[in-house]
Amino acid sequence: MNSKLSCVSGFDRLSRIPLYVPGKPIQEVQRELGLSRIVKLASNENPWGPTEAVKARVASVIAGSEFEGLGLYPVSDGYYLRKRIAERRGVSVDRVVLGNGSSEILEMVAKAAFLDGGSSVIPKHSFAIYGIATQTAGGRVIETRASATELDVDDILRSVVDDTRLVYLGHPNNPTGIRIERSALERLVRQLREDIVLVVDQAYAEYEDPAEYPDAAAYLDERPNLLVLHTFSKIHALAGLRIGYGLGSNELMAYLDRVRSPFNTNHLAQAAAEVSVQDLAFEAFSRQKNAEARQAFSLEAANHRCQLTGTSGNFVLMETALPAADLFKELLQRGVIVRPMQGYGLPNHIRITFGKPEEMRAFWDAAAPILDGGC
Repeated sequence: MNSKLSCVSGFDRLSRIPLYVPGKPIQEVQRELGLSRIVKLASNENPWGPTEAVKARVASVIAGSEFEGLGLYPVSDGYYLRKRIAERRGVSVDRVVLGNGSSEILEMVAKAAFLDGGSSVIPKHSFAIYGIATQTAGGRVIETRASATELDVDDILRSVVDDTRLVYLGHPNNPTGIRIERSALERLVRQLREDIVLVVDQAYAEYEDPAEYPDAAAYLDERPNLLVLHTFSKIHALAGLRIGYGLGSNELMAYLDRVRSPFNTNHLAQAAAEVSVQDLAFEAFSRQKNAEARQAFSLEAANHRCQLTGTSGNFVLMETALPAADLFKELLQRGVIVRPMQGYGLPNHIRITFGKPEEMRAFWDAAAPILDGGC
């Protein structure tokens, strides 16, 4: 009897789906290379947090009380955090869903959409989880035309077929750091077929100028099949607690609740996010520091004749003459972790997160000799 799991049709299909490869953690690099000083600029984390208020709230949960503590299950649907988010976003609480990071909500909507198969439309060079979530839920991917500098909304609309169930849009897009203008977003919202769920991933929206950014949430009442995602992993500096949220119609939220795992977000994450979602001052501080880091990095990149892509988010995409994998390894030996982009169809690009000034200096100190005066 052949007991190989690859003989099971579902497992065989899973073996052909690419694995998501995260940025290398600091501890792993220290262990492998024996380095004491590591600068991580690979995973778009906020170097300035979390705040003391968040730490105090987490500590209170750890200390425990009659209502909360590590020995008790969390509020399964995260009602109190959802209420805070709803107040902040100006929607009713039944239009908010929580996830173990916004990536879990990407998986939830795919699981709901592809129960009977179908396709998703995804622009080229998009966040890898869009395609992985589609395929692991039983759907297939239709990739649309895009470049490192442009997203083509018209091609997204042209790429829709009869069995298309979802359209994913990173706004701003990771890893290219580009977003579409308000007119293009409105065209997509209004012209996309009504029975397709438009998933707009706004993980980096808080780094945008609020006065200029075309927020997809403005169209929630206009398009019931619209899901807008946010995360606490980026500007809120809670990546280690894994929590994000989605906004949509109460009907769409009810369907997602059917595929959401019970207790999918934990006590510590809910409590920390309750504090963080109200801290507009920390958001403004982080946004300003990020803008300063982008400006300084752009000036230094110009000195090295390096081509940069994207003006959004807390990261930048840099093109070099060296293959991305080679440059990544060379920087790693010097204690700097970046993200090579060959897996995204960009073999000569690396993505660099904006860190503190001393971390960005460490990047250029390590990169300049390798680049030999230019990209």
